[in-house]
Amino acid sequence: MAVNGNLYDWESIEVQLPSGVAVGITSISYSDERSVEPRYGKGSKPRGYGRKNYKGSVSMELDRDEAETLRKALGGSVYSGEPFQVVVSYGNDDMSTVTDTLPKVKITKQDTSASQGDDNAGAIKYDLELLAPIKWGGTAAL
Repeated sequence: MAVNGNLYDWESIEVQLPSGVAVGITSISYSDERSVEPRYGKGSKPRGYGRKNYKGSVSMELDRDEAETLRKALGGSVYSGEPFQVVVSYGNDDMSTVTDTLPKVKITKQDTSASQGDDNAGAIKYDLELLAPIKWGGTAAL
């Protein structure tokens, strides 16, 4: 429990990309799942279950300057190059640091928009495909 009452917040998060620690990141979201499906035989009750494939998704939004730094680190195009790792650490002065690792991701979509009055014109949103199980707090999902 936090002694000062300050639990993890956006200021407590550090995101490590191939270009280094991201300071121009405005959001990151990641999730995974592995569904099961009931297996039936004679009768109307499940006899057991079958496991579906593991899958995950990642999205993040970067300020334009941070996106350009990432693009350069990936070799000039966000779509070329090898899959890369993203490390997200949650830490606070009097709490232990929790680190989630997305070991292999690949950018599949980039999207930007800007309009008059935007305080963050040209921010770029990325969708990424997760190619290896997330390590939640250091423990692999599978």
